[in-house]
Amino acid sequence: MRPSDKHFEEALKLIPWGTQTNAKRPYPAFEETMPKFIERGKGCRLWDMEGKEYIDFRLSLGPVTLGYCYDEVDEAVRAQLAKGVLFSMASPIELECARLVHQMVPNAEMVRFMKTGEDANLSNIRIARAYTKRDIILMSGYHGYPDWFATEDSPNNGVPEFMKEYVKIIPWGNCEEAERLINAYGERVACVIAIPYDFNEDTSGDYIRFLRAKTREFGILLVMDEVLTGFRLAKGGAQEYFGVEPDLASYAKAIANGFPLSTYVGKKEYMETLYRFKMTTTYAGETLSMAAAVATMTIMQREDVHGHIRAMGERLMAGFNRIAREVGVEGRAVGMAVAPFLKFISSDPSFHSRLEFLWHRELYREGIFINPRWFISYSHTAADIDEAVEKAGRALRRAVEAEARERDVKPFWW
Repeated sequence: MRPSDKHFEEALKLIPWGTQTNAKRPYPAFEETMPKFIERGKGCRLWDMEGKEYIDFRLSLGPVTLGYCYDEVDEAVRAQLAKGVLFSMASPIELECARLVHQMVPNAEMVRFMKTGEDANLSNIRIARAYTKRDIILMSGYHGYPDWFATEDSPNNGVPEFMKEYVKIIPWGNCEEAERLINAYGERVACVIAIPYDFNEDTSGDYIRFLRAKTREFGILLVMDEVLTGFRLAKGGAQEYFGVEPDLASYAKAIANGFPLSTYVGKKEYMETLYRFKMTTTYAGETLSMAAAVATMTIMQREDVHGHIRAMGERLMAGFNRIAREVGVEGRAVGMAVAPFLKFISSDPSFHSRLEFLWHRELYREGIFINPRWFISYSHTAADIDEAVEKAGRALRRAVEAEARERDVKPFWW
């Protein structure tokens, strides 16, 4: 038994799923190839408990944009640690951090901080309801675990069924359903909260532009959930990339290169609603994450971080197309260069699922740590991408061979 297997057995005795984040649980079907724990990371590389090295394209589910243990960020955190982590009043670094967000994010007339993406999204929902004096929200996409965002599985997940009266769900990208719900509930709707891009093939931004136009017809606030897109698609996130300015927006993940920080921002007239009610948490001003965010945003302003990420993503996409041709698989690279993926094409959808599943299983064997969408960091170099493509090609060949043998495989996804 590997040390990590024993460690996982012990973890399950104390920790449901053996992890704090469900998306980081090991998958039984990948038992032979997927590591159960990561011991350390540096740049774009990870090492598991057995010492095996991986080129990482998961980036801790998105927060790591510059790279693991990025020297300038870590030095800033150490310098702040020497001063203190949390004080009995606000710290000067809070204004420094807020000014950088204000400079980079188009609609950030005012800024406030939290710790997680769901915190920021929930805060924006409260602001929208307080400002409009309306109760219903329309949501499109995943926005975290709080009750308001988890009514679909009610009451199995502990969320009261009555909340379904106040939350209506728009399948992401479905303009017809969005129009129907907005027309139906109209002036009872406080806000539409939506992710601007679903990391799929549709990179046009047409859906979020449609929501922006439609919400204005009814005085509904548009809340843009940029937890994943913010500081990744561009310095100003999807707002800048798609040219859409929401009323309120939520950011997390990439803002602090892996340190726990989120921010909710918006137009002054909406953010000033916070003077009328209490929405606060003790750790929102924690200074180590602020220091990490200041360093991360400073680097993004000084260096062409996003240009490099796009260039490496384009190199990866070209590699995807090449290995598909060489292996003889119908497929093509799709999505944005900052988080592309290889889409398999055939008339049999079950073939897609089986081949993708088997390919991912073999990628772990090759030392490639993957995500359904391959996130790129500033630390990925051309050599890293080329090495990953070579290994991905070997893994794809084995996956094609295995597909012929394992037609009964039942893919289990994230």
